[in-house]
Amino acid sequence: MPPFKDEHVLIIAPGSAITQTQLGLPETFTPPRWRFPTRMFPGLKDDEWEPVFVREKAKIKAQTNGEEKDVPMADASADTTEQKLENLPSDSTGAVQPVEPQPDTTMDGEGETEYYDDPFTAANAVYPIKSGRIENWPCFFALLSHIYQMISPPFHMPVLVVAQPCWTARDKETITQYFFENWKIPALCVMDSALAAAWGFGVQSAVVVDVGLDKCDVTAVTDYVVNEVGRGIAIDGCGGSALTARLREELEKQRDKYRDIEDLTDLAEQVKRSAICEILPAGTPLPGQAAEPAQPQNPLVAASTGIDTKESTGPTSNQDGTTNAGGQGEDEENEGVLDVAAIVAQNNAAELIAKREREKAERDAKKKAGAELPKAMRLRNAERHNVTFNFEDYPLLDAEAIKGTVPQSRKRKREIEIGPERFLAATPSTGHTDSILDRIAGAVHSTVMAVPDISARSSLWDNLIVLGNGSRLRGFTNALVEVLTARYTLSPSNATIFTSELPSNFSTPVPTGGTNTPIPGQPSNPQHHIGSGVNPLLVAATKNMMQPGGAPPQHLQVPGQPPQQQLHAGFIAPGAIEQSYRQSYRGTSQSPTSMKTVKAPEYFPEWKDPSVAGMEEATFLGAQVAAKVVFIVDQGISKGFLTRSEYNELGPEGIHSCAM
Repeated sequence: MPPFKDEHVLIIAPGSAITQTQLGLPETFTPPRWRFPTRMFPGLKDDEWEPVFVREKAKIKAQTNGEEKDVPMADASADTTEQKLENLPSDSTGAVQPVEPQPDTTMDGEGETEYYDDPFTAANAVYPIKSGRIENWPCFFALLSHIYQMISPPFHMPVLVVAQPCWTARDKETITQYFFENWKIPALCVMDSALAAAWGFGVQSAVVVDVGLDKCDVTAVTDYVVNEVGRGIAIDGCGGSALTARLREELEKQRDKYRDIEDLTDLAEQVKRSAICEILPAGTPLPGQAAEPAQPQNPLVAASTGIDTKESTGPTSNQDGTTNAGGQGEDEENEGVLDVAAIVAQNNAAELIAKREREKAERDAKKKAGAELPKAMRLRNAERHNVTFNFEDYPLLDAEAIKGTVPQSRKRKREIEIGPERFLAATPSTGHTDSILDRIAGAVHSTVMAVPDISARSSLWDNLIVLGNGSRLRGFTNALVEVLTARYTLSPSNATIFTSELPSNFSTPVPTGGTNTPIPGQPSNPQHHIGSGVNPLLVAATKNMMQPGGAPPQHLQVPGQPPQQQLHAGFIAPGAIEQSYRQSYRGTSQSPTSMKTVKAPEYFPEWKDPSVAGMEEATFLGAQVAAKVVFIVDQGISKGFLTRSEYNELGPEGIHSCAM
């Protein structure tokens, strides 16, 4: 097989809303060049599909005084009795006056039908992929055929398909058969989307949280291997549509303000995608709400004296002999009052008075300049109660609009005022206690704790990847990390996780008349450790490692249990205690003490522009990196793709033998 070229590689990433496509690998990987809506429209005939909605406009023959001309159906249907009455003349009182007979106009029912495309509507659209699952295969194959016709790929073209986590083995086999049988491609690679995200960020182990349109996928990747056990696949109600529905619910409460908008779903979607929609940090009050009272700087002093240490209790003297009023700094009435005692004590009265005059002149100049300049301050979005938003809609064409020719654009913009409801997209809905962030956080914890390699869990918590177009909402990633940290992070300063498992001569005191009081120079009582809740296995392990004379460690012996000879005699199998210890304490030892997100790579400048794309689409970036390695660098040595000859020999099932 001849080697592949960069300009021949085709990458396809199907999604529930958008299918990303790119032909060719540039020198510096860029965002996808093509973005096709993942939808098709029924055609004029059965089993036919169209990429846009096709409308009909019929023409009929109209005869006026024996002359025939084409009249649109809209014009013919609009000639009603009311329009005839409007054309009749009337006097000043409004009474209709008799008129002369008009020329006879007859309509011929036979006419031609015209068709035109309406790219602004989604009426009658069929979405083949829902929540990541392919539910309409003929429509999906029609979409792939439309993509093939639009990009016009070459014949010797390898294809890399980014698979959704919910695709079954049968789905991958069906896609493999379609590409080899219909497109006649020489090679095919099917790559998991979570693995592609890890390749895009350049990490070998990570927890990938992919927030899509209607679902969320949570996957643990360790050493570039996807862990199928405990994987959160297509979690319902955790995608971008759930955020839109929650925002629409809040907008419905302000229905009087938006009464001129028929459907608030489109408004909620546009507000969610704009910069005014944001998820505020935990504890931040909404604009217009009272903030929580500030805590005193020293709570012990405040509790004992009732005085807040942040506030001044009286006037204070400066080094230059001036006195400040207590509580509010320098008061207008007491500004610059001389402290004669302080001046006499320092013996530099002239110097201090001159310094005071200079400071007073500077304050007067600043006050004068501040009075002349306007004190206009631009508030942040989180501090503004109402903001103005430009809403765009596409009104339907009426009969008057489709006369003659179809307009090229019918976009309409309106200014709408949005209140604090723009901050409530990720809050729990009415009647629920868990928000979308809580559900995703629970899925992340379950996925990480299901990883078989216990030692790899701590590194997974420090490599969180949050991506997907559903996570483009401002503050989404930070809010998710806050929820994970508040729920599952165990602070290293909490001494109970360490001291409770370490053996010590100082056992926990209990009301037993001083029996647990430690006596210097006396050996510790093993039963005290058992009674005080200290792990006896760890006690035995510590004693074994601290044997005098540097003796090698032997089998663990639990205090109060049969000695080592009884272990070999068959009462307890050797190594059983060690295994029991690992199984009992693996959860405590692997509790996360920190959580961090993976930093985006710095060597792809095209992916830093948020107006074009962002790292939310890093799955496609990883697919480009993998295509470069698999098709160009490796060229099949590591069995990364299925070739034509292998497909002819193994069939569609051969796609499972590929390494990706």
